[in-house]
Amino acid sequence: MTTFAKETVVCGACGHVFTHQALASTNAFGSPDLDTRPPEMQRSTMRAWIQRCPSCGFCARDASKFDARFRVAMDTSCYRSQLTDARFPELASTFICSGMLAEAVGQREDSGWCYLRAAWILDDASKDELAKLWRSKAADAFLAFLTEGQTSVQQPGAYEAIVTDCLRRAGRGDEAVSVIERGLMQACEQVIHKVLALQRKLIQRGDTARHLLQEALEDEEPPA
Repeated sequence: MTTFAKETVVCGACGHVFTHQALASTNAFGSPDLDTRPPEMQRSTMRAWIQRCPSCGFCARDASKFDARFRVAMDTSCYRSQLTDARFPELASTFICSGMLAEAVGQREDSGWCYLRAAWILDDASKDELAKLWRSKAADAFLAFLTEGQTSVQQPGAYEAIVTDCLRRAGRGDEAVSVIERGLMQACEQVIHKVLALQRKLIQRGDTARHLLQEALEDEEPPA
């Protein structure tokens, strides 16, 4: 069962006090997607993952914490227009704006996760082209993070597996293949190897659809 609890937030950007529905508990039954999106019921808790000040439009995981460097990005027409862009579900725009702020201060991995989560919401709203666009932006952010030689995921090859799915679903299969090879060169665990192998098959047949982790686990690779 999923439960929420109201919490009071003092916006770190403008001082406005608002309430946010925080996640108190949830569960998940089934397989996550290859890009780590969880199954239900956790899948439907995303509104609790991000906060948005209704007064100034500051968007963050914790809107009570504000980095002064965000101010310039918040004042741009790009940020302000995204907040109210009618093409997007409000929650998708909230994640995108949070990603813009993270990107503005060089937090590339955080921005990538925000853009990817926006793509999940756009998927649900059948906004396929917009989902493709923001999944591609997520891939760019993740790739920049990888280029810096960094990764927050401890399992070898796991980060490459996530980036690969973003690229594949964004229609950038050729780029995804090189990331797959980079992942397979590492001493990755069998589950990661299976995911990367499945991604390669999907790319070879031009498949840009959503797939589950369970499919990779059940997939039988032909003998080498």
